[in-house]
Amino acid sequence: MRRPYITNDEMDIIAESVLSQAGLSTEWQGAVVKVDIDTLIEFEYGLEIVWQNIDYLSEDGIVLAAIMPKRKQICMNETKMELFMSKMGTMNFSKAHELGHWILHVLEQQDYEQLSFDDSEAYFCRGGSKRPPEEVQADMFAASLLMPRKIVTGAVNRLKERGKVDFPDLYRLKDDFEVSISALTNRVQQLGLLYIANQKVYMNQAEAIGQMSLF
Repeated sequence: MRRPYITNDEMDIIAESVLSQAGLSTEWQGAVVKVDIDTLIEFEYGLEIVWQNIDYLSEDGIVLAAIMPKRKQICMNETKMELFMSKMGTMNFSKAHELGHWILHVLEQQDYEQLSFDDSEAYFCRGGSKRPPEEVQADMFAASLLMPRKIVTGAVNRLKERGKVDFPDLYRLKDDFEVSISALTNRVQQLGLLYIANQKVYMNQAEAIGQMSLF
């Protein structure tokens, strides 16, 4: 089911509601506490996480994960297990992405168990420049869920108080959230907390423009 356009602010509210209902804080309390995405998926939403070869879902074979609504399963692609084991942040984001499909695109439908899904139908992570709106929304949800707005803001502001923020700081922060560096940098820029250009970290866009104008 296609859900209407969702703004970043609205997605943050949706994700905060999910976390709050699970008894998880969305407030900055001086330290990052990573979201246990497996517990959220399995115990709060009753979904099973399984590992299967799901390359068949896409012609190019590039599928990280999928959700099977009828089976209430999130399927992680076992052919990508080596990637996931080496990049835990990518695995966590993929799981949160699929949970986003469940919350945004399945639970939104009344009596979803009676819908026309069959066992072969799935929402699945796919790459490419032209992605369906549902995929973009699931990515937005994953970012808001794993990196809650107030907690990211508090963590970055603490870094700013210590002086200039650089990539080593962000790599440590992405480990705290247990996400990928690309997910973290996208999130902090989306929230307007930092500006990243030419592989450099700036406090804001104005600083970046000022620095680049010197050269």
